[in-house]
Amino acid sequence: MRALHVNWRDLPPEPWKNGGGVTRTLAVDDAARARKMPPRWRVSVADITSDGAYSRFPGVDRVSVVLSGAGVALRGDGVDIALLPGRAVAFAGDVALQSRLLDGAVRVLNLFVLRGAVHAQVRCGGAQPVIVNAGSWEDADAHASHVRMVVDAQNFYIDSSCQDDAASADALPPDAVRIDLRMAAPGAFC
Repeated sequence: MRALHVNWRDLPPEPWKNGGGVTRTLAVDDAARARKMPPRWRVSVADITSDGAYSRFPGVDRVSVVLSGAGVALRGDGVDIALLPGRAVAFAGDVALQSRLLDGAVRVLNLFVLRGAVHAQVRCGGAQPVIVNAGSWEDADAHASHVRMVVDAQNFYIDSSCQDDAASADALPPDAVRIDLRMAAPGAFC
């Protein structure tokens, strides 16, 4: 993967896995794809314009953040999840969920991580930032690969420096979401 800074609205929309809407893929684990394996992670932005079924992704942990709109209520077998603006929410992709829009269309940032293969941390900007962890990767080996992305209502940026300093965390704009992914190398990005 190479460093990238783009307006994600220029990316082509793709149909949802269940056919009920569209999404734009911002980034995907190219290292796994090159080895002809399923991607360990994927980041996308979905436009949700009506209530309906949420796509299932067995073996995958998800983190979602509403970028625009009032939010989405997700309900499934014993599960109630509220996706609200500027709040990262982690949940299992295995569960069959139905969505209900809270007050019209929404745009949602989605992170998908293969359970056990990636550790993800999602931080939302704003006065009260929310940090949510998803997935897991137990081996803290020095050969870990680290990818950092920043997404806002219009732009997408892959940070090639991956600096872990407090100043970079505090500098996150209120409408931005930062995603940090750590996984086993090969092909370390940072």
